[in-house]
Amino acid sequence: MFRCACVKGFIQRLCGTLQWTLFGIAAVAMFTISLVPFTYIEYDSNANLWPGVRQAHGLVDRYQLVNSYGLFRRMTGVGGRPEVVIEGSYDGITWMEIEFMYKPGNMSGHPPMVTPHQPRLDWQMWFAALGPQQQSPWFSSLMYRLLQGKQDVIELIQSDIRQYPFHKQPPAYLRAHRYKYWFTEPKADGSYPERWWRRVYDEEFYPTVHLGHAFLEGMLKQHGLKDSSPPRRASKAKLVHAVRWVRSQVQGVPAPLIVWTLIGSSIFFCLLRTMQFSRRHRISQTDEVKLTASELYQDKQEESCEKEKNGKEVGDVGSGEKGPEDEDEASNRSQEERESDVDVETEEQSQEEEEDEEVEQTEKHMRKR
Repeated sequence: MFRCACVKGFIQRLCGTLQWTLFGIAAVAMFTISLVPFTYIEYDSNANLWPGVRQAHGLVDRYQLVNSYGLFRRMTGVGGRPEVVIEGSYDGITWMEIEFMYKPGNMSGHPPMVTPHQPRLDWQMWFAALGPQQQSPWFSSLMYRLLQGKQDVIELIQSDIRQYPFHKQPPAYLRAHRYKYWFTEPKADGSYPERWWRRVYDEEFYPTVHLGHAFLEGMLKQHGLKDSSPPRRASKAKLVHAVRWVRSQVQGVPAPLIVWTLIGSSIFFCLLRTMQFSRRHRISQTDEVKLTASELYQDKQEESCEKEKNGKEVGDVGSGEKGPEDEDEASNRSQEERESDVDVETEEQSQEEEEDEEVEQTEKHMRKR
């Protein structure tokens, strides 16, 4: 807008103003239309929207100009959190709920702390509760394995098999219902109720089935889940046996506790390694300091020795200094020594000349012969 006002010329200003107006209208229209998908979370706000906004959204919806895409944009819990509760029975009359370790089920059970562990089956049960059972074909396989009493599947529900209500004998009948859960609210006096959850029955999620039931068999065959996987070969690898042994030792221990133990152990070893490295670094620094100190001490000793030597030389030179009389005597002595040296040289020259003459005479005598 400021740029439109600063442009020179009437036509250019008019074009800039029209451009700014069009962009502003488009932005307001996009925001207004986007209110329709973004208010799906809050039903009351969505219902209070102006009908013209809905009509405008319907006209441009095919172009996908606006949408409400986002990771978990619409969280469950608005209007109640849906949860699937599996029940088992031996006679089809008395039913017992199968409680999972992490997901809501028992209304007196508090929400556990699972981070950073990710429960596999509990996570899938949450998504299964968001739609009909036809959207979760694996649920039929779960019911089938529970009727068979597969221990590997039971351990996904309860790591401590004793907490599983049918750990002694598999149930003869299974069924599943969907409930909506809410957190309980504090009482009027400020105290909290004993139960963490309150729930309301919603609908039947999975009918009552047993081994050989037509509905269960049909679902398994439809999705190819009935004993379709080949049996696993027995591995003789040492690593496989080691992993199985570790798993048998930690059986019954909550998975979050194991994960946090591993994380804590890793942090402890990292800190220990850091401390060792810092200690070595300090030792190396002290060694370097000691070496430098010893070198400085040696340098000082050498300097002191050199100073002592220089002092001795200076003392010798000082002791060698003489008076004028001594200097005269020294000069006389030097002259006498020079004269004696000259006499010696003259004698040597005369001897050499005599020897040369004798050699010449002998040569002449030999020639005559």
